[in-house]
Amino acid sequence: MNIEQEIQNLLEKGVSNIIDRTNLEKRLLAWEKLRVKFGIDPTAAKVHLGHMVPFLKLKQFQKLGHEIVLLFGDATAQVGDTSDKDAERPMLTREETRKNCEVFLQKFSKVIDISKINIYYNSEWLDAVNFAWVGELSKNFSVAEMLDRDNFSRRYNEWKRISLQEFLYPIMQWYDSVAIARKYGSCDLELGGNDQYFNLLAGRTLMNAFGMPKQDIMTFDLLMGTDGKKMSKTSPNCILIDDTPFDMYQKLINVEDSLIVHYFTFATEATLDEVTAIEQRLNNGEHPNILKKELADIVITMYHGKPYNPNDVENIEKYKSWKSEYALWDLLKELDFCATSWDVRNALAWNSIRVNGEIITDPKFLVEMNSEWTLIQMGKKKAKRVFL
Repeated sequence: MNIEQEIQNLLEKGVSNIIDRTNLEKRLLAWEKLRVKFGIDPTAAKVHLGHMVPFLKLKQFQKLGHEIVLLFGDATAQVGDTSDKDAERPMLTREETRKNCEVFLQKFSKVIDISKINIYYNSEWLDAVNFAWVGELSKNFSVAEMLDRDNFSRRYNEWKRISLQEFLYPIMQWYDSVAIARKYGSCDLELGGNDQYFNLLAGRTLMNAFGMPKQDIMTFDLLMGTDGKKMSKTSPNCILIDDTPFDMYQKLINVEDSLIVHYFTFATEATLDEVTAIEQRLNNGEHPNILKKELADIVITMYHGKPYNPNDVENIEKYKSWKSEYALWDLLKELDFCATSWDVRNALAWNSIRVNGEIITDPKFLVEMNSEWTLIQMGKKKAKRVFL
C-alpha cells in the first residue's frame, strides 16, 4: 500500500467526521509530523473491543510516524462524563481511577506500542485549578449551549435531575486541550467517538479563547454490541479484552449477520479495500459463518496471540467450584450442560460425557476435584475446566 492509500485509510476507515479535513489531509500528504491526542476516562477496570477502536486508529498514526499523546482523565473520571448517559454517574476515588489506568495501559499495549507514546494524567493541572479559574473557563459557554447537548436537553425536558457538577465536567475536559497545547506549544489533532463530538468542538472553542491554534478533530462511530445494541460492560452483548478465546469465539461467531462488515471495519485492522471485499463476499452469497470465523480468528489473535482452537486446553472456559466432589448428575446441571434429568440420561446413554477424557456412563459417578482442574466435556462443543 502506498502513502496515499495509507492516508486514505487513515481518514476514511470508520471515520464519520473530520474538522478540518482539508487542512488535515494537506498536512498528512506533506509528511508533517503531527501531535495526535486521545483522552479517556478510566471509569472502570473492564476494557471491551469498543474501547480499542480509537487505539486501532492511533496505531495507524503511529505507523506513519506521528506523535501520540494519551491523556488519562483520572480527575475527570472522578466526576464522570454523562455525554452518553441518562443519569448522573457515581463518584470514584483518585485511587480507583489510577488503578483503572494501570489496567487500561496493559490492555492498550496489545494494540499500540505504549513505549513510544506520551502519557499524561489530567489531575496534574485540574487539581491546581481554583474556583476563580473555573469561573474564567465557564464564562466562555452559556447555559443554552450546555442544554443543547442531546442528553442534557432530553433529561431537562423529562424533568430529570441535572447536577451543576455535570455542567462543569465538560469544561474540565475542554481545558485538557488547552493544557496539552500549553505543554507542547500546540496540539494538531484530537480523536474521539461520535458521543464526544460536542466536547471536541467545545475544546476548539476554548483553545481559540486562549489564543491558541484550534486543533483538528476526528470522530468515529461506536462499535455496536453483538446484538446490534450499544455495547455495555454489563451486557451479554459485550466482548471484553479479558474474555477467554473460547468466550470471544462464541460471541463473535454469534454476531448478527448485519454487523459482520461493521466489526471488520471497527474491530480489526482490515483496510478499506479488504472491508469492501468482505461486503462483496456477503453480497455474492457466501455463508456469514465463514466470515465470522475469519473475524474471530483475527480478533482473538490480536488479543491472545493465536486463533481459537477448541482442542487447546487453555482455551476451554473455566468454572470455579466450591465443592471438593460432585455427583456427575448434579455437576452437568450446574455447568448448564443439561437442563433436565432427561437430558442427563440421554447424554450418558449416547456416551457423550467425558471426565478428563474418559467416557462416563454412570450418573452416580463422583467427580473429585483435584488441586489443578477437572475437564468436563459433553459432545464436541461443550467443555469446561472445573477448578476447586
